Amino acid sequence: MYTIGYDFGDTIIQLKQLRFAVRLFTEVNAYAPDPDRVEIIEENNRVYLKATGLSWAGNQEKAEGKIELDIAIGKDNRFIVQAKGSHSHEICKSMLIQVFDINLKSLHFDQNNIVTISKDSYFRDIKAQHYPSRLKMPVVFVGDQKGDNWFVLSKDKKLRLKGFASHYDPYLETQVLDLSHEEDKRYRSTEMTMPAWHIGCNQSEEAVLLERCEDLEKNFGLVPYNQRTDTPMWLEDIKLVTILHGEHWTGHVFNTFTGMEKRLEWITNEIDGKNVLAFLPGWDGRYYYNYPEYEPSLRMGGEEGLKSFVKKAHEQGVKVIPMLGANNANIEVMEKLGLEDAVIRDPWGLEKRCDWVDWDYDLSAENNCMLANMGHPGYLKHMIEKSNYLIETFGVDGIFLDITCFWANDPNYSPYEGLVKWAKEMKRKHPNLLLFGENSYDALWGVFSVFHEMGTPSGHGHALYRYAKQTHYLAYPAPGKGSGGIHEYAWNQNGLPWERDIPELIPTLSVVSDTIEQYSQSAKFQIKKANNWYQVYPGISGKNIKSLSLK
Repeated sequence: MYTIGYDFGDTIIQLKQLRFAVRLFTEVNAYAPDPDRVEIIEENNRVYLKATGLSWAGNQEKAEGKIELDIAIGKDNRFIVQAKGSHSHEICKSMLIQVFDINLKSLHFDQNNIVTISKDSYFRDIKAQHYPSRLKMPVVFVGDQKGDNWFVLSKDKKLRLKGFASHYDPYLETQVLDLSHEEDKRYRSTEMTMPAWHIGCNQSEEAVLLERCEDLEKNFGLVPYNQRTDTPMWLEDIKLVTILHGEHWTGHVFNTFTGMEKRLEWITNEIDGKNVLAFLPGWDGRYYYNYPEYEPSLRMGGEEGLKSFVKKAHEQGVKVIPMLGANNANIEVMEKLGLEDAVIRDPWGLEKRCDWVDWDYDLSAENNCMLANMGHPGYLKHMIEKSNYLIETFGVDGIFLDITCFWANDPNYSPYEGLVKWAKEMKRKHPNLLLFGENSYDALWGVFSVFHEMGTPSGHGHALYRYAKQTHYLAYPAPGKGSGGIHEYAWNQNGLPWERDIPELIPTLSVVSDTIEQYSQSAKFQIKKANNWYQVYPGISGKNIKSLSLK
């Protein structure tokens, strides 16, 4: 996080106990209202700034354009902050709202994600975190030195980037709350409007989160879980997800399809098969390496082996879901498919790679895979065809998509919109299909019916459970040494701390080569817990039995 090392020349306005400033960013530079061309209108519960010119470089230079900042007091004495700006010829990129006079000491970004300013910190900042790139909801709770609790809620009706941060202003000698909105790269022009921010104090977190749920249901079509019609009824019977690990990136086979049959038969002697979901990562050869070919691994038994496994699983009442990637794609494979232009790009046009994993442990990350954009028509068509192939050829009961949470402000296509189109087509052709996602942000909770999450359970107030279910993460350790199977997170004997003994998660049993043969007692213990499991609804998710009164 970098602040600007001079007095930027912001025009500051005040309403009640807070002060505010606004900046406009183009793809070329950063601007403040021109103080020589500013009009400020003050009313009882509203203050309005209108600038008919822009300044830059700390008011050393001027530019033609406009900025408007409108702040009003709404219900619950909250501040409603709206802004818009324009430039005579430069393309507008984003806007920043600065909020002064909250004695800010911490930002509660997400469930289990609180950052507090250290008294010993030289910079006195809280680095930016973004929705939907990392945060699950565009909601942040702010703690201040006086013990007040503030909230910030974006009222955007679309999925667009939001940033939350804090820095120290040495001129005003105060901590600043920073809120940014970035325009969709596909629709940028020389003017932009920032959706409203709602900023309030000492309101119940539950009420704020339910307000976000109301927005999700009105603007993104989400439906509380008990009212969803796109989720197969059989998901209610599932008490155990068994992860049957297949072929690792380096080619090591944990389970052949024949081996999976034997291990699943052992499992269903301990628990009714109708309560089991068999999840298959690495079924298609070298995990991640072959994406998006999506053909059964020959070394594991090929097409006939997978057909036999699914058939026997169904005979035992077990549901089967193979793993695909929402976006990870080997560049060589994509070139063969003629889809090399499907790569996700950032707003500046840079290609995005899946470049964060050292698959072979040579101490360098592999960089042979692009992140493909599901919004790209050709790649979307390919993913629909491959999903249909798995459903119609092998009879699988659902599709899992990895890295569903990845989003970028792509100049060509929206990854989120592509996922929505894929899901609608899947449910149109296969109404009883289960869609399973990895990691999430709140708008995705209506696209998939079940998730596993890596970093945090389920968003502020466990809001995910209002709309979907959750199971343990793919790297959940197998009994014994704690192998993570095909996952890059190889060893984790006790599981991630937040995953341990969490009653709302569907119990999980990871199965690698020696799980059943050498650690059967540990496996039986996990299955016993699964037999006694029932869904728990923590936090605001307990409200899912009632629909919101939409306004």
